[in-house]
Amino acid sequence: MLQVKVKATQKVSSASLNNYKRKSIFWMLMWAFSITLAVSFAKGLDSEISGFILVFFRCSFGFLFTVPFIFSEGLEKLKTRRFPLHFLRMFFNATGLVCTYYAYRHLPLAEATAIGFTEPLVTIVLAAVILKDKLTLAKWIGLIGGYIGVFIIASPHTMVINNAFYVLLLANFFASSSLICTKILSKTDSTIAILTYTNIMSILIAGFVALPYWKTPDLYNALLMVGVSFCGIISQFSYVKALKVGDPSFLAPFEYTRLLMAIPIGIMFFSETPSLRVFVGAGIIAFATYVLAKLERS
Repeated sequence: MLQVKVKATQKVSSASLNNYKRKSIFWMLMWAFSITLAVSFAKGLDSEISGFILVFFRCSFGFLFTVPFIFSEGLEKLKTRRFPLHFLRMFFNATGLVCTYYAYRHLPLAEATAIGFTEPLVTIVLAAVILKDKLTLAKWIGLIGGYIGVFIIASPHTMVINNAFYVLLLANFFASSSLICTKILSKTDSTIAILTYTNIMSILIAGFVALPYWKTPDLYNALLMVGVSFCGIISQFSYVKALKVGDPSFLAPFEYTRLLMAIPIGIMFFSETPSLRVFVGAGIIAFATYVLAKLERS
């Protein structure tokens, strides 16, 4: 009887674990879709609009979008004793946004997305060092397989390297650092608190830095920035939700799905036709992500 109860408990625990993983994958895919839309809107902006102005508007609108959630969940959800860590996350997040928007506005969407896949490597290393995450065989397969696809897409011997390439690599470091801060904060603070404090701090600092570069946007560019802001806050919310139920090193390879979303957007809206290597690499990335999901669920 005892053995039967133990087996039943193990099955329930396994089912619960798989459910958490499915939820984390869902929120990660939602993040991938919303962040791809956000950088696509940013790419369509007037080149005279500074990245600092964009981050200011992005965080300002982002804060407005979170206000209804603040009142619906209650002000007590904003309680925290970790303001220094919130500030550190804000610094990483805001700096990463400035670098990201600059890079995506100066690189083809598919190529920029592919280069952005260096972020999971940084994330997995930081998670292993700081959070003591275990690097399982499935994670290594997903990571290595995905990077083979990225290498094929990037094709270093043919791709023209410019400043935006290095800025995007720097953005990936800041984004990974922000992710680690988010994972730590999510253990004690609510999702709405993490989003609210990051946006408020970013508004104040980005607004101050943006003053020398200020240019009031016209209606078209204002609407694009609203799109960036809305998709940005959805991506933030989705990322935090994903991290609440999944480990960073498990979730990191799912970032590769962004490329599958970026390719059609680049073709339809920016007349960027990817080469065959982009499609081959994307196929390898999709397969590696599928293998990762299957192995982690087994």
